[in-house]
Amino acid sequence: MKCSSFRLPEDVMIDIFLRLEVKNLARLRCVCKSWNTLLTSKTFVEIHLNQSMRNPRPLLFRHGISPSYLGFYSTKCKEFEDLCDPPFRTQLADLDVVGSCNGVLCFCSNGSDRSLIYLWNPLIKKYMTLPRPSLNPRYLGFGVNSVSGHLDDFKVVYSLRSNSWKNIAYGFPRSIEINRSHINSSVFLNGSVHWCARFSCYHDNSCPWLIVSFDFAKEIFQTVMMPYDLSTDDADKYLNVFDGYLCVFATIPNNTFRSYELWVMKEYGLTESWTKLYTIEKPQRIWWPLGFTERGKIFIRGECRHGGYGLLVYNPHSDTFKCIGVHLPYYAIQVLNFVESIIEPVSQSLILSRS
Repeated sequence: MKCSSFRLPEDVMIDIFLRLEVKNLARLRCVCKSWNTLLTSKTFVEIHLNQSMRNPRPLLFRHGISPSYLGFYSTKCKEFEDLCDPPFRTQLADLDVVGSCNGVLCFCSNGSDRSLIYLWNPLIKKYMTLPRPSLNPRYLGFGVNSVSGHLDDFKVVYSLRSNSWKNIAYGFPRSIEINRSHINSSVFLNGSVHWCARFSCYHDNSCPWLIVSFDFAKEIFQTVMMPYDLSTDDADKYLNVFDGYLCVFATIPNNTFRSYELWVMKEYGLTESWTKLYTIEKPQRIWWPLGFTERGKIFIRGECRHGGYGLLVYNPHSDTFKCIGVHLPYYAIQVLNFVESIIEPVSQSLILSRS
């Protein structure tokens, strides 16, 4: 279909389109060829993504049970916004989320076989199923090659630009074990995916903690140590991103009740720049931080006043907890930083790391 002969200047059209929700932009692509060309152009997609990155949204994924749940929570509106069910056959209850990047989610099958992997943009309802790797991946990470010039150059570790898996010369360090837990997934920041890890000392609890990263552009693994105060204890640790900084939640050992410290790396890659921001104390033995709200508060899974476990929001400035009325079964919730985009996951190339 051709649009009307009366056409606004392109910069005016872009300004109008940037004010619309992603789901409406997806519909407008069908109006006429010129609108579709503009809305799928590299210029518009990049401007739209940069605008969205200033306002990431917390995405909650309740998994491992049926029914599972995937949706946004707004602390401003104090309500949930459900996302549509994924279009692929596998149910959410049978999936783990690997990560979120540029508006695209990466899922893999849970359990012993993790070779079924999907990429999905839930706002424009586009997805692709990755070809199964010849090896069952032990660890997974998801991100984008930020220096390639392609916003959709997604990579799954183990480039989405030939639809095939690629072996890299130097695999995952053999002397290191990634700390796998129900909430300790990989974290993407500064063009690299990061995992919380520990040197392999078998049953020696004094083995140092560290962070392993994979640079998608250079295709190399790198390491950086945890804060010195956290490097050798046996307490739980979870990675996240806070206000653009790599951060770690760490359990305070030898405490009557479980408490956490929040540390941030002020200068990326520099061990000496680790800084402790908060100490969070809650008189419960079983609770843990999950991630951050859009206003810098902290999502926590813990016990609410009604006696069951639910989702709480912690305000570090007032040192208060507030239950937001979401029932959570044990070990079944993740919080992701999600950026809205109109990027479609399409076939490119994949990296396979042998461990």
